[in-house]
Amino acid sequence: MKKALGILLVMSAAVMVAACNKPTTQAETSSAVPDGHTSRNALDWAGVYEGVVPCADCPGIEHRLTLEQSGGYQLETRYLERSPAPQIVQGSFTWNEAGSTIRLDQAGSRLRFQVGENRLWMLNQAGERISGPLAEHYILNKRD
Repeated sequence: MKKALGILLVMSAAVMVAACNKPTTQAETSSAVPDGHTSRNALDWAGVYEGVVPCADCPGIEHRLTLEQSGGYQLETRYLERSPAPQIVQGSFTWNEAGSTIRLDQAGSRLRFQVGENRLWMLNQAGERISGPLAEHYILNKRD
């Protein structure tokens, strides 16, 4: 009985090793290779985005960001219940190497955004999405 159990264990181990070393198929290989699509080249990202982000001493800061295909932008910000007219700056933005985030120039306070389908997520100084209970308020949605 011990000999049969030992043989069964050895055979099970051999099957597991063989399964781990099986050659990959074309379908498996192609799914592991990036397809080259990025937010920059696969999304209709140019347009106007709006949202109200949290503010420490006011009800919020209204943002309206217009992104142009040419790499230019216009950013309008207005502190709710504090300023009747928005502050407007214009400049250019750059894409990161991966084509997933943009960064405004110095005129736009070097704000960073992750570009998604019809929305922009405002990023923190480290270039990461803002997390926590107010995270959903750091999203600008594209206008129709």
